[in-house]
Amino acid sequence: MKPFQHHGPDDDRGLFVSRRRFFRHSGAAVLSTVLLSSCDNLLDKIIPSRKDNRDKTLAFFGDSLTIGTGGSRPFGEWVGETLGRPVQNDGINGQVALSIAIRQGGVPLTVSVTGGKFNGGEPVAVSKINNEFLSTPLNGNVYTRTGTLAGVKCSITRTIIPNSGDRYTIEPIVAEGAEPPVDIAIPDDSVFELEDAVRLKTATQILWYGRNDMTEGKPSREILAAIQSSIDYITEPRRFLVLGILPAISEVKGTSRYARITAFNDDLALTYRDSYVAMTPPTASEMEAIGYTPTTQDQNRIDQGNFPVGMRPANRTDEIHLNNQGYQIIANRVAQKIKDLKY
Repeated sequence: MKPFQHHGPDDDRGLFVSRRRFFRHSGAAVLSTVLLSSCDNLLDKIIPSRKDNRDKTLAFFGDSLTIGTGGSRPFGEWVGETLGRPVQNDGINGQVALSIAIRQGGVPLTVSVTGGKFNGGEPVAVSKINNEFLSTPLNGNVYTRTGTLAGVKCSITRTIIPNSGDRYTIEPIVAEGAEPPVDIAIPDDSVFELEDAVRLKTATQILWYGRNDMTEGKPSREILAAIQSSIDYITEPRRFLVLGILPAISEVKGTSRYARITAFNDDLALTYRDSYVAMTPPTASEMEAIGYTPTTQDQNRIDQGNFPVGMRPANRTDEIHLNNQGYQIIANRVAQKIKDLKY
């Protein structure tokens, strides 16, 4: 009978057992890691939403403020540079909210044409349109958009006829070697589906509507309806920002127009909450961020609830727009919102 042997904590057998357990547990851990990694890759393939495959485009819809009138470039370009994102700007001077919403796609564009059908590859005149969505009283520029009408890819163009006014025409886009559409009917009030509107449904959209409606005294409900129709059109989960109405130079505290704009902006803030971007005067930190030092006159304007004179265009007859420094304030606000909302 062998005598009982006691092995202390420093005994080689104890060490051997510890190593064996160590390698067994380590091997299991390594195997688990490999399996989990493989499963994770598999899940990425099965569930693409685990990765951010969202459309990175920032689409800006609006009027002259959107395209940066008074400055040297659209403010959206600063936003795109800050965030490293592609940008699409779609603004036309002088337009009201309804026209913008049609360009954006939220309100359908409907047309009727002379003769009620295509005429081969030739342009056909628009005899009826539910909104002159490319028109503006401020210029006679030629504006064109592409889209689909009665199943045919087309362009729709706005031109000015002297002493007559706006004229809209539709022309089929015929691929090389293809036959033009002949005798294809275009029923009255057919929907013209705008290509850009469809393409940008998945983008993060920045909507700046209503400044011209306010100037023209149009009902606030028309602006709100146009904004909401545009938001409803965006692909879910919707990513959007709604910008407030920018007060004109003369619209300061104590005036009826300032009160109306403030009340409207309050409604926007209440409705869209975190997705709302205010048009309040720049703060000290916002001005410091762009290297702007306000003058006494600037501070007086800020106290009156307005943007500083130094952030307005040099042309003092322009009461509506901003200069580059003013637009940089707006761009920084928009960029920060997009970051905060993880758009």
